[in-house]
Amino acid sequence: MTRRRATVAAAAAIAVVVGVALAWFIARPDGPEPSAWADGLSIAAVSLLFGLGMLGLVDAEPSPDAVAVVAAVWGATSLVAAWMQVAQRVGVSAFDVGVGDFTTGVESGLPIVVCVLGSLSVLAWAWWTSRGTAPINAYVVAAIAAVGILVTSVTGHAGQSSWVPLVVGAHALAAAWWVGSLGALVLTVRGRGGWARSLPAFSERALPVVVVLTITGLIAAVARIGVGAGWWDTGYGRILVAKLVLLVAAAALARRHRIVWLAKARRHGIDETTSIRNAGIEVALLSVVLGLAAALATTG
Repeated sequence: MTRRRATVAAAAAIAVVVGVALAWFIARPDGPEPSAWADGLSIAAVSLLFGLGMLGLVDAEPSPDAVAVVAAVWGATSLVAAWMQVAQRVGVSAFDVGVGDFTTGVESGLPIVVCVLGSLSVLAWAWWTSRGTAPINAYVVAAIAAVGILVTSVTGHAGQSSWVPLVVGAHALAAAWWVGSLGALVLTVRGRGGWARSLPAFSERALPVVVVLTITGLIAAVARIGVGAGWWDTGYGRILVAKLVLLVAAAALARRHRIVWLAKARRHGIDETTSIRNAGIEVALLSVVLGLAAALATTG
């Protein structure tokens, strides 16, 4: 089963990169910045971290080791994304960026500082918890990840309005909970009994989350480009359309899973391998959406 879980994680990472590549293809010639793929992986990592921290809502507990690995990936990909953004703005290769360029060339230092400090804080949580003395509640991990998600999502385009950041922040948290919690279930839940217990709890909370995700996404999109030709005549609009289409496809898949997979899981009628496969397919599709979202944030 460990190999199957690793396969799902690898497929999700590849799907993020596929989402960024798709955005570049449909948005030409105004495609995303080169840092979009690292941004996408960073978003995927912090979303998974958020899901791990929120596992208490679905009657499960995260492994400190898994939390530590994901936190390290979040911090590393955040640094890579920031480094590539500096190279883009300075106009040099990423390999030619010096420390001085990096410290002065980041457009806004807040996101990278929050992400790196957040990653280190979660690593400290994992170390302390693994010692087994006075463990700290995993919701602390979720809170740290939520701050990272919010500070990343509301900067840039979203920060140009007084109210749009609130909508975008809610949208980002809803998306992170959906894909992150499902991915956390893949990493954490064991056996038929585990899925029979946790999947219904996840499904019960998923419906309102998807409703919030849909409404806030539409509001933010209209606020950004209005209603009209901008949806088809601009690279930003075409990426947005692709993202919405894939979200609809993910919602349709989730509904099918709710009808078929959930019903069998409640009765202990589906094995762990099938549950991991079903969750992995949904996570991979949502990871493509995360790649599109990361590309959208760096497309003019």
